[in-house]
Amino acid sequence: MARRSSPKRPRRTSSVLGSLTSTERGDALAVLLAAHPELADEAERIAGELLASPSFAEVASEVEYTLAAVPLDALAARAGRVRGRGYVHETDAAWELVEEAIAPFLADSERRAALGFRDAATDIAIGIVAGLYQVREPEMGSVLAYAGEDAPGELAAVVVDRAEKLGLNITADDAETYWPGWDDLQ
Repeated sequence: MARRSSPKRPRRTSSVLGSLTSTERGDALAVLLAAHPELADEAERIAGELLASPSFAEVASEVEYTLAAVPLDALAARAGRVRGRGYVHETDAAWELVEEAIAPFLADSERRAALGFRDAATDIAIGIVAGLYQVREPEMGSVLAYAGEDAPGELAAVVVDRAEKLGLNITADDAETYWPGWDDLQ
């Protein structure tokens, strides 16, 4: 009689942990800490290290990418005659989209400032402004271009103002180094 082979489990080519989404990783961490409360201090230390060390260059690149990636379809959906809003000019719709695109970066800076990571919050604010400086001449036909030629500078002024209200220290050297053409931002 021929033996039947039992079905083999597929071989894992990567770890299950490595394949989790951010949310699933957060859930796994919560379960791990509930099962091992003695790891809470270590987890707090690691979290503090992560929050304290953002790269303003990475933030600048992310801001640049995020603004360039706002789809024209989103602009088309918001501009013109919009149910419940009436007529929305394309510049106004583009401005809203651009503000929404940088909102998570601003929120991250404010969150870190509130947690006492002031240097990290400052680095993020500097990164946002540096990213806006990198897109100060947006590609024609992009959502950022529809927001207006002054949009990056105006948004940068908002970021600097919010940073100032949070007591973050953006220096003249930062301005000279990362956005040298915007002399009025400090």
